[in-house]
Amino acid sequence: MLPVLLAQLWRASRCVVSYADCMCAAPVAQPDGEFTIDELAARTGMTVRTVRFYATEGLLPPPERRGRVAYYGADHRRRLELIRTLQEHGYTLSAIERVLHRIAVGAPPAEFAVHSAVLAPWLPDPSEQLDRAGLEQRTGHPISDEQLGYLVQIGALERADEDTFRASPAVLGHAVDLMQLPVPTTVLHDSAAIIEEHATAVAEGLTEVFIRAIWGPYQRGEIDHEQVVAMLARLRPLAVHGLVASFGRAADRAARRGLERP
Repeated sequence: MLPVLLAQLWRASRCVVSYADCMCAAPVAQPDGEFTIDELAARTGMTVRTVRFYATEGLLPPPERRGRVAYYGADHRRRLELIRTLQEHGYTLSAIERVLHRIAVGAPPAEFAVHSAVLAPWLPDPSEQLDRAGLEQRTGHPISDEQLGYLVQIGALERADEDTFRASPAVLGHAVDLMQLPVPTTVLHDSAAIIEEHATAVAEGLTEVFIRAIWGPYQRGEIDHEQVVAMLARLRPLAVHGLVASFGRAADRAARRGLERP
C-alpha cells in the first residue's frame, strides 16, 4: 500500500499547491534575446499556431511591435517554457493561467527558479498516456468500469481526456497487484478513500508550514531564492520518508491494538 499512499500524497500536494496563492514554476533561464514569433516558437519547441493560441488566451503579454513585425523577449520565452513544463506535470489550462497571472511581467530568472522548485513533482516518475485498450494490454486482462474508477480514485490513473489516461507505470503496477487480491472491490475503494482523506490533510498541513516558514520570509526578503530552492530540495525527501516511517509505526500500533481486543 505504501507506493499508493505516496502517490496519493503527491496527488494531494498538487491540489494544495494549485490552490495556494503563492506558487508557480519555470525552467532554468537561457540567454535572453529578441525573437520573431517563428524564432520564439523554434526556441521553445512549439508551433507558431500554439504560440498564437497562448497569446490569444492571455497567457503572454503583448509583444513589442515595430511596423508590421512583432518582437518577443525573454519574458515571453520563460512563460512559454513554463506553460510546457506545467502541461507535462498534468496542469490544466485554467490552472496554468492562474499560475501565470501571479508572475509579474519581467520577473527575474531567480524568481522563476524558486517557483520551479515549488511546483516540481514530489515523486518524479515518467508518465505515459494510455487508452482503454492500451491499459488492458498493460495489465494483461480486461478492466471493468469499477476497477477503472478505483485506479483513478487512488491516483494510479489520471484522466487526460474522455478516452485517454495518464499513468505512472510504477504506481499503476502496484495498484493492479492490489486488485488481484481476493478482496471485494469495495474494500479497495474504502481503503483508497481513507488514504486520500489523510494524505490531503498531511499535504495541507505541510503547505501551511511552507507558507509560514519559507514562502513568507522569501516574500519579505529575509531569505533569497537559492536558500528556498535548497530547503525545498531537502524538505521534500525528508517529508516523504517521514510519512512512510510514521505510517509504518501507526500501522504496527493499530495491529497490536486490534489483537488486544476481546
